[in-house]
Amino acid sequence: MNVWSSIRLLILSGRDISWTKSVVSWIVYDIANTVFNLGVVGLFLPMWISNNPNSTDADLGFSIAISMIVVLVVSPFLGALTDQIRGRVRTFTFLNIIAVAATFLIGMGGSIKSGIFFFSVAFICVYLAELLYNTMLSDASTPKNRGRVGGIAAAVGNIGSLAIILFALQHDGINSFVFQVISIIILFAVLPMAMFFSEKSSSFLEPRSPVLASTWHQVRTTFRYFQDYPRVSRYFLARYFYMIAITTSSTFAVLYGINTMKFTEKEVEFVFLIGILVAIPGTVIWGHIVDRLGSFTTLKVNLLCWMLILAGSATIPLIGLSNQFWWPLSAFTGFCFGGLWVSDKPLLIELSPSNLGHMFGIYGTISRAAFLTGSLLWPLVSVKLGLGQPFAVILLTFCIVVGLILLISLNSFSEEKLNHN
Repeated sequence: MNVWSSIRLLILSGRDISWTKSVVSWIVYDIANTVFNLGVVGLFLPMWISNNPNSTDADLGFSIAISMIVVLVVSPFLGALTDQIRGRVRTFTFLNIIAVAATFLIGMGGSIKSGIFFFSVAFICVYLAELLYNTMLSDASTPKNRGRVGGIAAAVGNIGSLAIILFALQHDGINSFVFQVISIIILFAVLPMAMFFSEKSSSFLEPRSPVLASTWHQVRTTFRYFQDYPRVSRYFLARYFYMIAITTSSTFAVLYGINTMKFTEKEVEFVFLIGILVAIPGTVIWGHIVDRLGSFTTLKVNLLCWMLILAGSATIPLIGLSNQFWWPLSAFTGFCFGGLWVSDKPLLIELSPSNLGHMFGIYGTISRAAFLTGSLLWPLVSVKLGLGQPFAVILLTFCIVVGLILLISLNSFSEEKLNHN
């Protein structure tokens, strides 16, 4: 399976989709998400922080943690509010305009404090806009093509990833210019949604109850649902632990590569390029594995691979191995990266026979809570406790192990327990 086979499969998967303006604009926006998460959070901001002599991992970790707390607090109310009123596109556009402006200002003046502030504002707005973006998938697709539309959007987002890496390889030094380029890319990816996306009237509820009351009702309903389907709650607990490892390792990979593995910035960029190139066909391969082995078995295999990746990343510097071992490890990481998303979403669909929309809302909340936890744990271990980055990776490996054990324990819930009502 190669990159061209993946592209051919992507084209064939879109043959039965009605390519309306809403569909195209929704797919194009995934470039903005990918460019921000890879270009700002994953690559350029960590490099920019590492170039400042008085900065540490804590500057990145704690700023993400504080921003994610704001996102977690605001998200339920924003979701409930936009469910009851017509105005998702306007709110979505407003949040993205603020994100574009804040991203444009990162690095201007060279102050680490002002750069972190503008990054935090952009981070909050991008993640709140992502909440609305995910809910608008129902307007951009039908139940029959929803998976393919989402898959094509993810593939198009990878184009943004490749563009950012190629830009980084051509550009020497990290300064405000790279963030300005990213902000312009995000702006152009947002414009189609702002101008052409059409919201369906049926997507909205009549404003019958206040936002607080609606949110509290959702919480009580969810608690009862988890009592009826205990495998779902166990799955979410497992996902919380393994997502701590995945989101945190992705965020601090650049700082780890520069500070611990002693790579240059260009070498780190090439590591990312190798990972992305392998990830494109790798995602297709994992999709075939899911069809052959099932989502549950595939997810367990994928988490086992991630456990080996993190253990290897910690072992290389601890026992003094050459940092050249990181090149094959980066290719293996790229191959495994897409397998997680390909397998754990279908597993949730299998475990949750109803309330699927609400369950995917919790699915996203779990990711954000895990991101928050990992952003606090990494600087706490590596900086505040003074144990260093390899021991932070060991902690993430332990999180993967806990998540895998909890996932395996799903077998202990019999069908009788699952359907006791």
